[in-house]
Amino acid sequence: MDLLLQPLGLMTFISLLPNAPANLVASGETASSVNLSWDAVEDSSGYDVYQDGTVVDTVVTNNYKVTGLTSATTYEFYVVAKSEKYTTESVPSNTVSVTTT
Repeated sequence: MDLLLQPLGLMTFISLLPNAPANLVASGETASSVNLSWDAVEDSSGYDVYQDGTVVDTVVTNNYKVTGLTSATTYEFYVVAKSEKYTTESVPSNTVSVTTT
């Protein structure tokens, strides 16, 4: 018996991607830390938090306190939602630029 495999259509694949986290904001900047928060993404199993293009942590909540920063330095942050069920990731959130005190 031959098994006929149908290619996964682009629309089907796109529907398996989680939405991008929206409204990423930074607050409470100090010399060594900053708080990040964003809108929760439905059906997301977690979020990768990026600092200057590198993942610094994976979290399951829609907020994160970045620590260990250097004073008077500018950093860029963005977040990616993850779907453990489909092993997919969203496109990145908006990027926020933060300068520590």
